[in-house]
Amino acid sequence: MGKEDAALSEGPQQTGGSSLRSTRGAACALGLAASLGCAPTLNVLGVYFPAWLISAVVGLVAAYAAVWWMGRRPGQRALAQSGLLFCSLTVMVGLLVWWIFFSSF
Repeated sequence: MGKEDAALSEGPQQTGGSSLRSTRGAACALGLAASLGCAPTLNVLGVYFPAWLISAVVGLVAAYAAVWWMGRRPGQRALAQSGLLFCSLTVMVGLLVWWIFFSSF
């Protein structure tokens, strides 16, 4: 009886661990396959950059220019010094650039 109890207790642990590994491996393979070739790339001086990176840089530059312009105006200096405004402008412009230029709608 001792051998049967040991065999029963080892069975579910081995199959549960291997199925977890196979599920995890399948999820990793699916994630890798989904990420290949999905994002458009741009050739900039012979180097391929993902389009989301270009959109993020454009968003940063546009947000910096807007905050700089608002900081020069006397009535809006307090708003221009807000970090939340800078972050939200960066995200908004970056997403708009992505949507307008790289989305296939």
